[in-house]
Amino acid sequence: MSNLLIVKHLLMDEFELKLVLRSEVIGRFTVKRGFSPRVFSVLSNVSSKVGVVSISDNYVCINFGLKIGIEKTVSSFSKGDVCYSPYLQGLVFFTSASSECSFLKATLIGRMLTPVDGLKSLKEGDVVSIIRV
Repeated sequence: MSNLLIVKHLLMDEFELKLVLRSEVIGRFTVKRGFSPRVFSVLSNVSSKVGVVSISDNYVCINFGLKIGIEKTVSSFSKGDVCYSPYLQGLVFFTSASSECSFLKATLIGRMLTPVDGLKSLKEGDVVSIIRV
């Protein structure tokens, strides 16, 4: 397989989004097809989406009103994991490891590319955007 075909294949199975608060990029993350094909498909067709922040001890959630349904759920997460939760109708960014979050019914969709410390600037109720890179 040529290098061009390999690069094109990788680009089709993964893409990058950035999280923006008041025109400041506070984080970047990947979404991978292999983790959650339905969520990948929905997010790959979004150029920009606005959501509201909610904060927990182990994660930051951005509620976008995404009603995609449940795929393969996971109950424990690592710092930097990015998930979709149908329960919260949005994306969940784990700021620390969490061994029991089964109530979220979350599906792993990707990983943070930037340190999760950038999410500390978010406050409950902030309005943020995700933008396709």
